[in-house]
Amino acid sequence: MRPFHAAAPFLTALMLAFAAAAAPALAQDDTVAPPSQAAQPVTVSPAEGNWGCIALVDNSKAGLLTVFQGSYGYASATFGSSASGTGDAQMGSDGLKFLNGNLTTVGITYGLVTTDQTGNDLLTLYTADKPVLACTPR
Repeated sequence: MRPFHAAAPFLTALMLAFAAAAAPALAQDDTVAPPSQAAQPVTVSPAEGNWGCIALVDNSKAGLLTVFQGSYGYASATFGSSASGTGDAQMGSDGLKFLNGNLTTVGITYGLVTTDQTGNDLLTLYTADKPVLACTPR
């Protein structure tokens, strides 16, 4: 039989205290997302760049679109078109939302980047009702 040592309860308590101190702290408020999961602004969008657009209604050349860091410029192929001009856009991970400017005055509200049948990038511009322009990189 092993003799009882007076320090045994103290050592056991000390080991438990070290084990508790080494355990990870648990969050008390689980309603706040950790920084790695918090919403981050999009810094690079696939919509950035120069695009040549065609009208989906008749497949005619519609114009050129340039998107860069939250701004856009559109030059319509139709002389004097009210769609030509500049504005601001909110960049997204899958496209952009037009916030103001000439494209919004003609009803275009957002654009989504997808790929076509051959795997090339395609930026489709939409009104509230339907897609109106298909744009390819230039």
